[in-house]
Amino acid sequence: IKHSSHTKVHTFVVIIFAFRQLLNQSKNTKHFIMSHVSSASYPLSKPLATLIKATVDCHQHQGNVQIPGQNAKIGLEEREDYYGTLSHLEDKEDNDKERDVQQGQTPKNNISLSSSLHLDLESKTDALQHFVRNCFVAIDNLLFATPWAQRQRSSFQHRQLIRVTTDETARTLTITDLGIGMTRSDLINSLGIGSRLSLRAVQAARDIDQYYKRKNTLVTTSDTDGNDDDGGVGVGDVDVDRLEVSDWNNNEKHDNVDKDDDSISHESTRTSSSTSSSSSSSSWTSRGETNLEEVKDDDNQNYQSIPVPCQAKDIGSFFAAFCAIGTHVEIGTKSKFDDYYVFRLPADSSTNDYSCFSITRPMEEGVKPSINNGFDSLGDVRGESGTRVTITLNEAAVEEGFLQQDKVLKPMFEKFLEASPYSVVLDKCCTEEQRKEIIHATQLEIDDIEQERREKEEDESSDGDRLEDNDFQDRQPNRNHMSDESHNSVKERAKYIPLRLSMGERKMLRLVEAAMACCDYTTEIDKPFKSSTRRMHTQMKHITAVLRGMVTACDYSAGQKMLSEENYSDFEQFYRQVFEIARRHKIMNPEKMRTEYGKLVYLLQDAVSPSIMPHLSFSCKGDIKTVYNFLEARGGLSLLEDPLIEIATREVLADKKTRAQIALEIRRKERAVAHLKQHYQKRQLSSEDIHLCLYSICDNDSFLNSNRVPIDKIIKYLHQFFSPEKLEDGYSLSIVDGQDGSRLSHSHERQFYFALQSLTLWRDIIDDMFRLWAMVEADLLSESVSYVLQDTGQGFQRVQQSPLTYRAMQRILLRVQAKVSNWVGSNVIHLGDHNVPSALTFIDKYTQVPRILAPIVNCLENLERLCEEDDGISKLIENGFGGVEQLKKDILYDFFKSAFDGSGADNFYDAGSCIDGRLTSAWNWCSQLQDKPFFCIFKLTGFIGFDGEFV
Repeated sequence: IKHSSHTKVHTFVVIIFAFRQLLNQSKNTKHFIMSHVSSASYPLSKPLATLIKATVDCHQHQGNVQIPGQNAKIGLEEREDYYGTLSHLEDKEDNDKERDVQQGQTPKNNISLSSSLHLDLESKTDALQHFVRNCFVAIDNLLFATPWAQRQRSSFQHRQLIRVTTDETARTLTITDLGIGMTRSDLINSLGIGSRLSLRAVQAARDIDQYYKRKNTLVTTSDTDGNDDDGGVGVGDVDVDRLEVSDWNNNEKHDNVDKDDDSISHESTRTSSSTSSSSSSSSWTSRGETNLEEVKDDDNQNYQSIPVPCQAKDIGSFFAAFCAIGTHVEIGTKSKFDDYYVFRLPADSSTNDYSCFSITRPMEEGVKPSINNGFDSLGDVRGESGTRVTITLNEAAVEEGFLQQDKVLKPMFEKFLEASPYSVVLDKCCTEEQRKEIIHATQLEIDDIEQERREKEEDESSDGDRLEDNDFQDRQPNRNHMSDESHNSVKERAKYIPLRLSMGERKMLRLVEAAMACCDYTTEIDKPFKSSTRRMHTQMKHITAVLRGMVTACDYSAGQKMLSEENYSDFEQFYRQVFEIARRHKIMNPEKMRTEYGKLVYLLQDAVSPSIMPHLSFSCKGDIKTVYNFLEARGGLSLLEDPLIEIATREVLADKKTRAQIALEIRRKERAVAHLKQHYQKRQLSSEDIHLCLYSICDNDSFLNSNRVPIDKIIKYLHQFFSPEKLEDGYSLSIVDGQDGSRLSHSHERQFYFALQSLTLWRDIIDDMFRLWAMVEADLLSESVSYVLQDTGQGFQRVQQSPLTYRAMQRILLRVQAKVSNWVGSNVIHLGDHNVPSALTFIDKYTQVPRILAPIVNCLENLERLCEEDDGISKLIENGFGGVEQLKKDILYDFFKSAFDGSGADNFYDAGSCIDGRLTSAWNWCSQLQDKPFFCIFKLTGFIGFDGEFV
């Protein structure tokens, strides 16, 4: 299938929105994008890159080029020779402007060929102070985030020391602090994107860009006329005879100005000052106009001066400082919550291309910089956090003495730090012993923290030196208790329990969530098409747009290559991994990603279909990583058979327990975990691997508790307030077809058992939820069972048969029927028809059961608390509902009678007592809650809604 140009446009839209979503999320998170990408380059803001490029060019030519006012005669001769060969271009400009005026048109604001760049820089002292101020902020943030006791240790004091090193050969200045550090997202958000540029900075960048383009035209014409190559100006070069470098705020004077040219120099300075004054006032023109000043040189020749605003108020303090003293910058930073990264601008240090910056992770994920892996110099970052800023100085900064530590840097830093609690050390101003002491201070701090941790563990274990038998009195699990909690053993459940996501995998998860949040795949695909070919083309266009966007958001250069070559199969492993992470997260948290997962699974469903997969040349589907497979690959399945695993993975719940009881359960769990890690640890299975598996199982136990508990409590309320044999006046659960919306006819006893069996079925479905998810995904992503797009009465839906899910549900239904005495109602399972089109619709319906029952349980459990806290509410319940117990019974009576009456379907034939219809009736009751007399009580207990938030 050949794609039109609209496909590439759509791809870029997906890229932009996905990247935008990631940046918004990174404000509240500590991590960003993918951890396994060791190096990637990203585009810098074009206006900012233009300003930096112009500033660096000016600094590079300043040493060997005559500035106006210095040897002006030579400059004028060169200008006359240079522009004399191009006079026909200026004549053409004048003719074009005259023609525009005659035709009544406004002349275009083109930049003249006789233009100069005029820098508006921070002073070099202020620039250096900006970098030092960043160190202050980083150390302050670290102090605020560190406990007071840890800050008082002697091993922590080295973090309040700023380190300064210089390299005269490389002409670099390095400033290092061991403060809070920066994450990858901080580097991209703070430095890669930069501060918001001022209006005059944006306009100046536009003028400079036009200036460079005119110079390019100038060179092209010179080459055409047969001039020497040495006389031309390259693309992006500066007209060296029109350079003016000055500090508008500080009026720095150049010492090498000849006495005969003082008057010209002062006139140029005054002109610059007037330009600065006008720029700060309302004289800055609106967008689309140029900001130029007419300047006269010593030959009374007029030329245009283009201001280049590079102050903190225009481009931010960091880049303002960089433009004032540097040409290249490299930042090595480590945050406690992220890896060590290196930021470089420009991305390629051998060029002056400031359009891109690079971020590199030089070490493996989780490895901290230390002396052992090469970070052994005074200016290196070591330990948990810190930032190193290395600036390659420009010629002006070198002449100012920024490489001279004793004479220049030391007095400056002492002045900066005179009112600060922090101190500074310069490598050439300290002895070798002091230098070694500072370098090894980080290791001493790490050893101190480790020693404290060991002492704390010894104190906690002082209550019992060894594992006592009474602490493990339930070492042999109670089989009756297990049958009440779950019918599956830990080993059986582990086959379908996903492995907990690592920190790096969570970064990739946010990438998928952001891509799906800005994707309209189902909206564009699941609608009528004139032909199957058109639909297939649209599918291919949107699938490839998402694939390209995800790669580009991680690695810009790889995305560019993919866009031109469309080599999707080269990234097969990446796509399988990233999609598997998102699917695994959804299985572990069925209540999350409701919208994003629907788009994702339908996209994957199409991507693995026989009509699309041959064009992609690979399959996006990968196997889910489970605890069982993880242990099986490492020979650790015996861990799942140890009796202590019940204790090690059991969630500790409050349940009105005393603090001592909770502390005892926590201690038992921690000791069981430590025992299992020590007993089953081996070469192929590390202690961290065992810890990961245990807490993945614990996540499953937590899910079961949070989702089964509401069902268990409702069943308990059913037995507490109602009995199948005893019938109370006014509280008969009997229903009659056609009365109050009911579509079933049941006696009191039959309705009691119908509600009990429905709740028991829901509980067993929740208990097998992870197994059902595995079956659902196997059916949805099957390459042999395709779907049909049909209008089911609720819009166009994907109707697909799901044999694996159907068989799993049949086994659950048979198990529940064996538990209860007499089955009431139908046992038909709707799956793959207009009622339940696909397995995704089926499984999503049953994830809503806790959303239905939890608000009811919450209301019933908080009635006593409300009455105790507020006498007015107590009187309302007493006078209006007959008391708390009576109100509870009224709520439950209405629920058990009306939520299981077969109502809620669109027509009579779809309603009833089938497996799907029971849940439909419950949802119908929820939709009518606002009409119930006790709705106000729900609101008083904090009720918001049954559906909750779509996360």
